[in-house]
Amino acid sequence: MNLQAITEWRFFRPATGAALAVLVGLLLWGTPIGDWWQNASYDYQFRFSSRAVTNQVVLIQMDNQAYNDLHQDRPDSPTGWRPWDRGLHALLLNKLANGGASMVVMDIFFVKTNDPATDEKLSAALARQKIAVLMAKVANEDEPKRDVEAMQPTLPVGIFLQAARTNWGVAWQSPDLDEIVRKQWPFPSPGPSAFPQFYSLPWEAALLAGAKLDNGQPRERWLRYYHEGAWTRMSYSYALSDKLPADFFRNKIVFIGNQPEYTAPDKREVDKFRTPFTRWTNESYGGVDINITAFLNLMNGDWLERPPLWAEAIVVILAGILLGGGLCRLRPLPAIWTALAVAVAVTLGSVSWSYFGNHWFPYLVIVIGQVPVALA
Repeated sequence: MNLQAITEWRFFRPATGAALAVLVGLLLWGTPIGDWWQNASYDYQFRFSSRAVTNQVVLIQMDNQAYNDLHQDRPDSPTGWRPWDRGLHALLLNKLANGGASMVVMDIFFVKTNDPATDEKLSAALARQKIAVLMAKVANEDEPKRDVEAMQPTLPVGIFLQAARTNWGVAWQSPDLDEIVRKQWPFPSPGPSAFPQFYSLPWEAALLAGAKLDNGQPRERWLRYYHEGAWTRMSYSYALSDKLPADFFRNKIVFIGNQPEYTAPDKREVDKFRTPFTRWTNESYGGVDINITAFLNLMNGDWLERPPLWAEAIVVILAGILLGGGLCRLRPLPAIWTALAVAVAVTLGSVSWSYFGNHWFPYLVIVIGQVPVALA
């Protein structure tokens, strides 16, 4: 082989390796082929790290224990469904008011009046709260919501809305195709300079709790999930019992909401969602857990954002060029160690950026996609 052929071969291999690595990276990054890699990049960052929160949040959950202890029926009960006894809500809210809870967020939809006497008790108990926020729903929520600005809310019935001083927000989640909720639901706004039409339940609660938020045109916010223990959980029946003193709730923010009957994600239920933790715990969560996560994100400025598309594209292209053009210049063993070092460095760098910089990047496109192709 003459000198010219050797020179051409030396340039051909790096150029081919770089082109293949760039092509694979762009396919995994910019097409549906790479959805798994991108979603897993978001999900597994919470396996490595999770921020602590100092907010005193309590979740009073309508769980299996509460349904059994308080003799309530779930919507799919074989004996027929009746709404949760609003007299119990009134008792609980009075206990929270007596105990000095700073805010109560009811992730429960009061779509109509039932018994006038009981409704009056619930209305009076709501009015006693320092701050009460009620849940609204999206009309025809089962239909795909492609146009957020076209959404219309269905508000709670007037007697309760007035008692809560018209504090309400829409509780609605938008899971991805794998049923994991990754993004905060934005509030609809008719234009960049127009006042929003309405807020999500976590957003309204955060504003009332004193969070400083940009109320202009909504931008894409990704949820930062917290490990178990970020807020206190208790059964609704335990919260009502004499075992728990009323002053336990002093200066605490209390969410009240339903929990699914089964945590297994393959059992379909209303208001039940997967989270990144479902990948390794195989457990789903109630929508109220997602709303608390969004609320804490907004209170602490903890939400995540992605870099601009052009910036991500540049990173993927540069990574492909450097990996594809560089690894082929090394002998096999050094190339393997270099590839492993790059994969670890990219993973640690991305996780650290998420933890400290509130941004996340689909790092597995590089780690599992480009690095093996460049090495091969």
